[in-house]
Amino acid sequence: MLRVVKGWMLRGCLVAMVATWLVAPGALAAEEAIRGVVVETMNSGSYTYVLLDRQGEKEWYAVPESLVRVGDEIQIEPGVQMGSYTSKTLNRTFEKIVFSSGISGTLKRVVKDTDEQGGGQAEVKIEKAAGPNGYTVAEIFEKKDALNGKQVVVRGKVVKSSQYEGLQWLRIIDGTGSSKRGDHKLVVTTSGKAAKDDVVTATGIVKTGKTLGALTYEVMVEEAKIEIGGK
Repeated sequence: MLRVVKGWMLRGCLVAMVATWLVAPGALAAEEAIRGVVVETMNSGSYTYVLLDRQGEKEWYAVPESLVRVGDEIQIEPGVQMGSYTSKTLNRTFEKIVFSSGISGTLKRVVKDTDEQGGGQAEVKIEKAAGPNGYTVAEIFEKKDALNGKQVVVRGKVVKSSQYEGLQWLRIIDGTGSSKRGDHKLVVTTSGKAAKDDVVTATGIVKTGKTLGALTYEVMVEEAKIEIGGK
């Protein structure tokens, strides 16, 4: 039985694993487009687990952490097909799962009303950071090319926090932008600490077109120093 090496990292390590297991019949999923509708998903340990419905056939896939929702129609890269696998972080055993290098396309995306209305974006109104380097989230997206490589100050409410490669990855909103345009939520990486619902002031460097695994971030703020407080 094939086993996942502890501490397995998608992308880099996946290549080595594939090279090792090529001799095992059936070790790889078919090298064709893997398309389907997401019927269940969860994040854990910097990975996203997706149950994909492929015209009535349902199969689990593990990819680097990605934004997917139930109802999304996506395309996933072929990967290593495993037998029984237990995720310690989820405390769950999958009878069969494919470890993939990532999502290669979103064919249809579900947009929730709460992104724009009650309980979501519309209720958040964060004061813009002061000073010549102060920008709103939407302004950073709008002026991303001119700001690339430059220092900015942005304030926002933390709506998600995760850990990756020793850094904290924050997703912040300030009430500007729109989920339909995709300019309402900004990724900020920092060695500091902040929790969900904290209001933070982040001072860092704008980076555009940042690629991580199968994901490319349109714009983000890196190496940020953060201060918590305010409304």
